[in-house]
Amino acid sequence: MTGITRMVSSPRVFVHEFITGGGWPPGDLPFGLADEAAAMLQAILADFRAWGAVRTLTTLDARLAHRTLPADEVVQVAPGQYQAVFSALLAHSDAALLIAPETEGHLARISAWVEAAGKPLLSSSAAAVAIAGDKAACYECFRQAGLPTPLTRRARFAEAPQVAREMGYPLVIKPLDGVGCEGVCLVNGPAELSEALAVVRCATPHEAILLQSFIPGSHASVSLLVAQGQAIPLSLNGQEIAVGCPFTYRGGVVPLAHPLRARAFAVAQAAVGLLPGLRGYVGVDLVLTQEEAWLLEINPRLTTSYIGLRQVAPFNLAQAIWDAACRGVLPGSVALRGRVRFSKDGGWTMEGRDRIG
Repeated sequence: MTGITRMVSSPRVFVHEFITGGGWPPGDLPFGLADEAAAMLQAILADFRAWGAVRTLTTLDARLAHRTLPADEVVQVAPGQYQAVFSALLAHSDAALLIAPETEGHLARISAWVEAAGKPLLSSSAAAVAIAGDKAACYECFRQAGLPTPLTRRARFAEAPQVAREMGYPLVIKPLDGVGCEGVCLVNGPAELSEALAVVRCATPHEAILLQSFIPGSHASVSLLVAQGQAIPLSLNGQEIAVGCPFTYRGGVVPLAHPLRARAFAVAQAAVGLLPGLRGYVGVDLVLTQEEAWLLEINPRLTTSYIGLRQVAPFNLAQAIWDAACRGVLPGSVALRGRVRFSKDGGWTMEGRDRIG
């Protein structure tokens, strides 16, 4: 990565989001996920533009041709052209930052394309993404490391009723590699199991799913910057999630005031330390009770909380991601400038300007 930092002219960064950038198959786009993805893409592109030290390139699905993006170059992707356009822009770039769902290996696959082209990633390695995207593999990593995580079992659909009886209710049932709340269901008892399994079935092509003990508490996440195996927490974020079948994610608040903030930071740092190759911005999902910060999963990419965090961060987050990924440099300390509430489609409202550190 040192070759980038020696360049005299402005480096060119390929900032790519999979759903809105041409990667989604023909047919209708998943507009709920697409709006959320577009909001993240808009935010990171705006931060790179505000920094002014790099030029950005990105792609836009032709089905979204009406949208505008704050990039220096935007290339529309017509059906059947995705990989060719991706490869062409990558070839003309000095580094890449990728946003994509882990579902069906999308993020791991395009991360591998970047690595095969010999280009530096400002986001996590393909190997780290593959592990983080497999919730069963992550659970085993957490459990073996002695981190607090809900009891989790992997099972085939046909085995789910028996496994549910063995584990006891209430349970959360979810896809192995889902993104966000897609296909995540609360099951309070055997009478609700069939409906939940049908919802999960629609959200995953896999025959195996996860059953997880339900932990009542506050849904939260930690945003971190990761460089060379070291991580610094940026914020504890509240998640506004309607629990049901399925769960519904609406947005959140940055930062979340909670007595277990320090414990959440420690658990999140320990979790990301288990996966070599995590890089740049990483999110960790948790449930906070009065006694413990329960670890759910690692998101090896930009998360929706970025929309709120950028409004209260004391520095430009795009520059901080660049410094972490390319220079191995992390901020010394983070004192957030107030509190912001955000929606998953990019809207936000400031709720205070007190410094929070």
